[in-house]
Amino acid sequence: MQIKRVVLVIAMLVMMVSVAQAQDTARTFILVHGAFQDASGWDSTIMALESAGQTAVAVNLPGRGEDSTSVAELTLNTYRDAVIEVVNAQPGPVVLVGHSFGGMVISAVAEAIPQQIETLVYVAAYLPQSGDSLVTLSSQDHFSLLGQEGNFLFSEDFAYGLVNEEIFASAFCPDCTAEQQTQVAASQLGEPLAPLNEPVTLTEEAFGSVRKAYILTAEDVVVSPQLQALMLSRTPAARVLALDTGHVPYITAPEALAATLIEASA
Repeated sequence: MQIKRVVLVIAMLVMMVSVAQAQDTARTFILVHGAFQDASGWDSTIMALESAGQTAVAVNLPGRGEDSTSVAELTLNTYRDAVIEVVNAQPGPVVLVGHSFGGMVISAVAEAIPQQIETLVYVAAYLPQSGDSLVTLSSQDHFSLLGQEGNFLFSEDFAYGLVNEEIFASAFCPDCTAEQQTQVAASQLGEPLAPLNEPVTLTEEAFGSVRKAYILTAEDVVVSPQLQALMLSRTPAARVLALDTGHVPYITAPEALAATLIEASA
């Protein structure tokens, strides 16, 4: 009888440790999309994160989907506040993930509510210093296809930017299958220009206090690996991981991206 009690106690302790470990590794990931896209691109990554026991929520930035905010009202702070609203709805600190232009947005969020963010994860993303905008950073990227003449276009009223549809899919997704390229080509949205030109203000006390990780995309021709490395040299991250993909690993490698996000947040 005594032996049975000991075995039962050991079994209960093992179970308690297992539950504690699961709770320790389960996190809430808030996913912020980049330019020319909406939150739907994250769908497969969300499924992979949830299959791994994580919670994941994708944010549709204002002016997309069912949101009717006019382009004249859209600013970087508008985007920041939309993400803050989602973060505030969570029960505790989150892992905040930004893809591409989403890196500018999550940086602004971290400056505003650093205590609510466990880790910032940049995925092929712009990693700014104070005073940087997407435009100032992208102008330093001499290896991006978007910087080549005729590849970045403007709407007639100069309110939106567009990527030449002839190169959009191949630039964003050089590693896509033919089916995925069709999917990516159809996904392009006009991108409001004003927020792309807005500099972000960051301080060491707020933004600087938040742990950062970076997922570098080795085959990227939109935000080149060279620019990614340059930004990391200026703002080092606690973890730097790499995926052998183009600019949209959430399309071509969602399971690998989910696993890398979990690793980056650990």
